[in-house]
Amino acid sequence: MENSKLALTDRNRLAELEEAFSLFNQTSEQLTIAYSSLQQQVVHLQSQLAQTHTEKRRVADRLERLLALLPAGVMVLNDDDQIIEMNASAHEILGADALGMSWDRLVEQRFTSRNDAQELMSASGQVYQLSQVALDETLGKILLIQDVTAARQLQNHVSRHQRLKSMGEMAASLAHQIRTPLSAALLYISQLGAVLSDENNEKAARFSQKALANLMHLESLITDMLQYAKGGDVGQSPVEMTELVQRLVLQLEPVLIKSSSEVMFQPNPERAWVLGDAEALLTALQNLIVNAVDVIKEQALIRVAIYLKADWVDIVVCDNGPGVPPELHEKIFEPFYTSRAKGTGLGLAVVRAVAEAHGGQVWLQSTLGEGSCFGVRLPRCYPQQSQ
Repeated sequence: MENSKLALTDRNRLAELEEAFSLFNQTSEQLTIAYSSLQQQVVHLQSQLAQTHTEKRRVADRLERLLALLPAGVMVLNDDDQIIEMNASAHEILGADALGMSWDRLVEQRFTSRNDAQELMSASGQVYQLSQVALDETLGKILLIQDVTAARQLQNHVSRHQRLKSMGEMAASLAHQIRTPLSAALLYISQLGAVLSDENNEKAARFSQKALANLMHLESLITDMLQYAKGGDVGQSPVEMTELVQRLVLQLEPVLIKSSSEVMFQPNPERAWVLGDAEALLTALQNLIVNAVDVIKEQALIRVAIYLKADWVDIVVCDNGPGVPPELHEKIFEPFYTSRAKGTGLGLAVVRAVAEAHGGQVWLQSTLGEGSCFGVRLPRCYPQQSQ
């Protein structure tokens, strides 16, 4: 009986142990699965962290390159307003020794003053614009300094251009008002000269001729001023170039006779047209010939020729003058530049302005002692285009 009880007790213990082992195995399997899942999560998180670090390094590298290439100076200031970081442009603007200096002290040493816009001015005349952004209260701030000298010069240039434009418009308006009484004065002086010549009053006639010459010079100046002020505003009428040059020669006959000069016109067998303003073109070509006569003074020999290409018409005016030095080939076309005491300084500037207004250009070939050739090249149109 006792043996039977012991056997039952052993079986119960054995069953309990088996159940405990079974529960242990289940728990162990669950822990193994959980550990494996945890390992996978760790691997995934490590991969994400590595990607994040890589992206951060990539962003930091890009930012570092951007700061290095940035034309403006970037500085980081600490709580004490000391420069603790600078990019390459800041080194160039402020100097390498600026690192670690107080910003206020640096401004006193490197810059001379501030303008009305609170921009920093250097002793060399450079203008720098300053802007800043605050960081965390414990980190200080970032300063951005950039050279705006060229922008300020451009602003001044634009302002000056606007003032000159206003002055030009005012001068053109005034010239229009002067032209009417001037034309009347020219008419009266010319008639007075004829009367005095008939009365054999040589002295008065000579004074009359001088007054007439000065009034004609004034008229020429006003004509050039009006034409230059007109700028790119030209007509779109067909102009036949041979007829224009023939008209030009007839119009200049008094000037040529007075200076014992001669114009030899070499027309082209083929007729050519351009679209534009006949009066403006006439003024430009007249300026070329009068300019040559004024330079040579007496017995000027001027050759005018027309050369044709498929898309262009070249009107070339050559003279037997002293030539133009190479360093003045561009300068003589600038407004108000003249080497003559009575020159208007607008003659050749008008030639260029008229040519460019017609979509063309002006060129010069000259050799000292051998004369000069001025060419006006204009876009060509054809009869069917000019109907």
